[in-house]
Parts: sequence; C-alpha cells; structure tokens
Amino acid sequence: MGSSVSFIIPVYNPDINIFKKCLKSIVGQSYTNWQAIIVLDGENPEAHSVAAEFKESRFKIFSIPHSGVQKARNYGFEKSKYEIIWNFDCDCVIEPDTCKAFVEELDKNKDVDFVYSGYKFLGENGGIPSEPFDPWLLRCGNYISTCFPMRRSIFPGWDETVKSLQDWDLWLTVTEKGSKGSFFPGYAFSTTLPTKHSISGQGCTNEAWLDRVKAVQVKHNIQPRKVCVSSLENKAEGIRLAKLIDADYKDVPNYKPNNYDTIIQVGFSLNPGRVKHHSGIFRQPLRKKIIFWTADNIAEINNAISHRALTEYTKALNCQTMQFVEDLYAKRLMESIGFNVSILPLPMVNMDSIEALPEKATVLVDFSNEYRQLVSCLQHSLPDISFDFVNAAKPIKDYAAILSLNTEKTMSFNIKRMLLAGRNVISNIQSPFCGYVDDTGEIGKYVSNLVDTIRKRVKRPTNAAVDFWKKELSEKRLTEVLNK
Repeated sequence: MGSSVSFIIPVYNPDINIFKKCLKSIVGQSYTNWQAIIVLDGENPEAHSVAAEFKESRFKIFSIPHSGVQKARNYGFEKSKYEIIWNFDCDCVIEPDTCKAFVEELDKNKDVDFVYSGYKFLGENGGIPSEPFDPWLLRCGNYISTCFPMRRSIFPGWDETVKSLQDWDLWLTVTEKGSKGSFFPGYAFSTTLPTKHSISGQGCTNEAWLDRVKAVQVKHNIQPRKVCVSSLENKAEGIRLAKLIDADYKDVPNYKPNNYDTIIQVGFSLNPGRVKHHSGIFRQPLRKKIIFWTADNIAEINNAISHRALTEYTKALNCQTMQFVEDLYAKRLMESIGFNVSILPLPMVNMDSIEALPEKATVLVDFSNEYRQLVSCLQHSLPDISFDFVNAAKPIKDYAAILSLNTEKTMSFNIKRMLLAGRNVISNIQSPFCGYVDDTGEIGKYVSNLVDTIRKRVKRPTNAAVDFWKKELSEKRLTEVLNK
C-alpha cells in the first residue's frame, strides 16, 4: 500500500448532478487509500445530503460559515491527516486510475513534491494541456490547475488575501521554495466551463484581468515584460528564444488581455485549424509584430501547400510585421510567394567547445528521404570515412563534419552547432562557410562532387567560420536587428 491521500473539496452552491459525479469518480478510483474532506462553505442541506448518500466512511463532511474558497480549503487542510493532500473542486470528475498513477510517482521519486497534468471540459472535445515542469515558464503565467496532489510537507496554506489567480499564487509559492513538480501528459480530470458566476468568469474586463495579474506579479516580485514570444509549431525553440532575450513566453498571447507591445512568433502555422490562433495574435495593436519562419514552414511550403492559401496572409503580414528566415534559400522561396523577409538566424545559447578534429574522420548525416539513395552511394564511395546519423548519441567533438541534404534546404540546429564548434558543413544550402554542393540533377556527378568536397573538408578546421557565426548567432546580433 502506498502513501495515503486526503482529497480536500470545498463546496459552495454546486451543480448537484456534477457534484454527485465528482464524488462518484473519487469513490471509483482504482487506488483506495484515501479520505475526502468535504467542506460546505455555508449551509447547504442538499449538498450535505448528496455526500451522505454515499455512506462512505472515507468521506468527512464539515460545514463552516460562508467565507470563500481559500478559507474553506485551509479549513479542510486542518481537518485532513494524510501525507499527500489533493486540493480538488466539486465540479471536477477524475479519471479512474489517476490517483494510483500520481501516488506511485510521488512514492517512487522523493525529489518530486507535486504531480500535475492537463484537464478537459465536460461534454467538450479537447482540453487544456499543461507543460513540462519549468519554474521560469511558471513566472510567465500559470499552466498548473488547482486540482493536483502535493506532499503535505510543502503545502504553504492558501493566501486568503489573494482574490483571483489563487492557483498561480500557490504554485509560485511552492516552487520559489524549491519544490519540484512532475508532469504527466494527457488529461487527469474533466471540469465545467467557467461561467459568469465563477471567479474565472467574473470581472473579465481588460482592466480587471490586468489588475489580477499585477497583484500576483507584485507579490512574487515578477517584473512585467513588454515582449512576448509565441510558438504553436516549435515551442521548445520559442521558449529558448524567450529565455535568451528575457521575454515572456505564451502559446497564444491574445488568449487573455495583456500589455505587450511586441510579439515574436516562432513559426507560422499553415494548418487551417491553427491559422485563426496565429492571425488573431497579429490583429492586436502592437508596436512590433515579428515572425521567424522556420524550417518546418519551409518544408510545408515545399510539400505542396497551396500558394493560394499563403497569399491570404501575404498582404496583411507584409504590412504589419517584420519577417525573418534563417538562410538565403528560405529568403528566395518566401519572396517568390510574395513575402518580404530578411535573413536573421535564431541565436544559439549553449555553444560546444572548439576541439581538434578527431583522428578518424566521422561525418554526421542529416537528410530527407529523397536523398537516401545518394547517401548510400556516398557510403560506398568513402569506405575510409564513417557516417553516423542524427540520432546517434555522440558529442560534436567526435565528428569532423556534418553532411546535411534536405528538401527544405534551410539551416538546421545541428548545422549551427557544428559551425560554432569549428566543424565543417557540406550541404545543399547556401550559407557563409558552408560547403555548398549544387544538385546537378545527375546522381553520378552529384555524388562525385560531394565525395570531393567531403574529402577536402574533413581534414581542415574552420576557425574563420566560428568567428563569423559567433557574431551572427548571438543575442547581440538579434537584439540589434529587432531594435532598429
């Protein structure tokens, strides 16, 4: 038997049918070592009767004068006794195996203090996903619901002076003390959509929402930022860029009111289902709107995405935005469609150390399926050179060069890493200090040209390339261009 769990459920003017479903879902958990502390925030005979109907000894029912949800939750904590506490809401329906999975995670990993996931809305498709644990990202905005378990030892108590965004305040409080969370992909429970009677649905004027956010920021010494990075298509790159330039990161910055004057979008979805999110971002009255078109975008365009679909955005984006691509090929492609773009590669943060080339020439290979036969020919033509593929778990220092042959022909993360580490690049992209080999359309001649280029480049370092790309891929270069 694992750790014991205390569910703490405040109840005020509930939907009785959903309240029944909530309690039924707790009783139906595959994990049975729990108690439920039900706190009626004000007298509610009907809700009391519903809880009593279950005749469940693990239910403890209390009533207090109506005082608000934080006081009810704190009262429930005082009445609870187990080592894991689970703040839960009376309009939530938990999945049958969630408690078991979360307790097992806390029992197994003693350095984890709380567990969380996403959640769904009852009767609706999809849900609200969450994010892998990142205290920095949490300071940009909350991504963890109230209704998740934590160790009793870290619970700070609910701040009863905070009238809104209590969940954000709670998770900021525990993480600022060093507590760590464990993220489970998927959805742990379902809940109701916010109504005008809920805290989330009340007073949702722009001013009211911004006041709520400011109150939490002031309490936790979070300096408001004027720049926000967004990316629905390449989130890891978007977060990396936001950290680098000290901006906020949000998937959809216009989902709630904000005071940003600049939005930087990493990648622009051409998927019809997501276009509305992207176009909504750029309809905001902002000082600057910036798009970094990514390699994935270029691949989409090359894979027969209708140019007609793109032209719907060309005029609007050209009028309102600064648009950047990573290399000359992408620039030429986007300009052929009608977009006004400039070359500005996304910066790199962690650079590999520059070390001597390995004695045995080994080439890292990154290629699209269309080049599979070509790469096979190269392997046969260069028996004295080893070829590893991009999933090989070796440090950059073990490679003399990278061979990158991709249909989108744009500068990849691996190419940047190799250039900054003093390694050579052989590729079908045109970029400074890259060994460009043009596709002749004749495989024999193309192989011959690539063989000659590889043999020359695996033997020599590229110190000049390092100096050039350190400047080109720096935060300083980025901020200089964006601030013009």
